[in-house]
Amino acid sequence: MTLTIALWCLSGGVVAGLLAGLLGIGGGLVVVPLLIYLLPIIGVEPQLVVPTAIATSLATICMTTASAAISHSRTGLMARFWLLRVLPGLSVGALMGAYLVTVVSPDSLRIIFAVVLVLLSIRMMLPAPQGEPRTTVSKRLLAIGATLIGTISGLVGIGGGALTVPFLQRVRLPVHQAIAISSLGSFVIGCSSVVMFIAIGWLSEDNGSSNALGLIHLPAWLAISITSVLMAPVGAKLAHKLPVKLLRRFFAAFLIVVAANLLTQ
Repeated sequence: MTLTIALWCLSGGVVAGLLAGLLGIGGGLVVVPLLIYLLPIIGVEPQLVVPTAIATSLATICMTTASAAISHSRTGLMARFWLLRVLPGLSVGALMGAYLVTVVSPDSLRIIFAVVLVLLSIRMMLPAPQGEPRTTVSKRLLAIGATLIGTISGLVGIGGGALTVPFLQRVRLPVHQAIAISSLGSFVIGCSSVVMFIAIGWLSEDNGSSNALGLIHLPAWLAISITSVLMAPVGAKLAHKLPVKLLRRFFAAFLIVVAANLLTQ
């Protein structure tokens, strides 16, 4: 990896880490497009660029969200009730999504990712549900919702926070508690997906690079992880000080620009 590529990865890690702590997302919304651009330059074969970008993104999310989750756990917002009803579904869904990455064509994955970006950007611009937290919640609804979120996240290489946070807000959880639970949920999604990607890569006849662990590109993973882990606690602290609503709208506009670029490639 050249110095320029390494600097791009380090910079991407900074943004990913801040977003993980600030908005409760794993940073894959930034990392995947970045890697789709960088991996062909590094020498990854065209048919493996998108799957490798998704797998590497989820591997970095394991590191980023671990740091963010530790920071959020100190606030006491991770209620056991919600963790037990959300995390298992996220894990199962992530395993299914990771497997689908190897079945769906790279061009289709690019389009799916771009469509998800547009939908998430629209959702970020909408006002969050208001009202008191619900005292009773359907366990089936939580399980189905979590599994669907995990599947989408594993398929497109995101931590799931951009989906988990609004889902938890829909059942009237306060935004800061939703972000805290989402940070641990993103860690579970990342780890579950990585297990599947490593297994799939090792079983494949060609994982595309001597620098790869399964479908994960190790140099890119290392560079992004270093800075993302350092910046995640900073983002978690800023989440309690900055106007999150304004930041969400700004990031939503950014997602639309990224989606348009992916669709025109």
